[in-house]
Amino acid sequence: MAFCRLLFPLLVLSVASASTVPVFLWGDLSSSSGNSLKSNPLSTVSAQGFSEILNNELKDDPYVIVFLEETLSVEDFSRKNNEGDISIPYLYDNLSDALYLPSVEDASRVLEEVAKGAVHVKLTQNGLSAAIEDKNNRFMFIALKDAMEGESRYDLLRRHSNFMEDQISKLEKKGDVIAVYTARNPSWTIPDTHSRVRRQANSSVTNGPDYSLDGLRLYLTGVTLDHSNASVTFTNYAGGSSEYNTTTGVLNGTLNFDQGSLTLNFHRAAGYWFFDTVHFVQTNPAVDEILYATDDLNALLDFSYRCKQSVSFKSINETQEYKVSFIDIKVQPFFGPTNASTPFGDSFNCVGFFSAPIWSGLFVVFILLSITFYGIMTMMDIKTMDRFDDPKGKTITINAGE
Repeated sequence: MAFCRLLFPLLVLSVASASTVPVFLWGDLSSSSGNSLKSNPLSTVSAQGFSEILNNELKDDPYVIVFLEETLSVEDFSRKNNEGDISIPYLYDNLSDALYLPSVEDASRVLEEVAKGAVHVKLTQNGLSAAIEDKNNRFMFIALKDAMEGESRYDLLRRHSNFMEDQISKLEKKGDVIAVYTARNPSWTIPDTHSRVRRQANSSVTNGPDYSLDGLRLYLTGVTLDHSNASVTFTNYAGGSSEYNTTTGVLNGTLNFDQGSLTLNFHRAAGYWFFDTVHFVQTNPAVDEILYATDDLNALLDFSYRCKQSVSFKSINETQEYKVSFIDIKVQPFFGPTNASTPFGDSFNCVGFFSAPIWSGLFVVFILLSITFYGIMTMMDIKTMDRFDDPKGKTITINAGE
């Protein structure tokens, strides 16, 4: 608990300094280190200051072993599991004889400069990449790179705690040992500055399901072409155009894709608009076909047409049949100038009011009503007896013949 209370104020430091890492030193440290330096969560040890601390600790030429994590922050020292166990209990046991620096600038670089010519070893899932030699060199780096897939942060730090305890217990038999636990990068990073960027979509070409042309509003999630037992999806919308003939009341809207162009033909009559044909043009191979709607597509003027299912247009050419399908379509011709902000009108849906679920519900209700009516009629046909036993009279006897 005391260890957690000591590190709780250091959580502020991880937010204030995103480019620094904590450093934990323990072992045969000089007696003056613990008295002269105290952990201050509101200050950062510079690279030069950390170099001076290391040179002061290494003046007696001890054996130094550096355990280097990829990422580490002050939160990791107080991390616990569901049972309340600390992730790094070995450091907790050595807290009284340790030097803890919660925020150090360029800790790994300073260690590299102080320990020139040090031995570098990696800890992987297969173990150490080389044996630890304590005779030829007095400085060793162990990069902890043994993270396992799906492993929690607590389990990783707990394994590293056991590994450090095992290595230090072996080296302490050889003489004075100083251990350093730090990382290359912090676990938490926060950008120093924040900026607001104004973004504006390109209004010339629409690359989404909403296609807005002058006089025509169209929404669809996909367009497919079926030909010769093959299906092709139209992709990369490259813009479109529209043309309205005020004399004939015909509106033509053209959509250009990589696979070809589709011209949607609308006309108005008797207060309704109709979507009858699609003109499909392709250059390679050369195709020029008029496709006709397989179902009636129409709605009142100022109303839109909506169909969640696909709407298909087929050619009448029996030798080369082409079929274009509009998936999840909503369309409305305005037969006049419009812009992208013009909203859709109320929708006519391709599914009528009496849809399949409604018909199913009505059928079930009809069956239940029929059963109820039959039961009532059966109860009404029950006839009471016209002769009853008289307790004071003679017992009524009914023969089999009766």
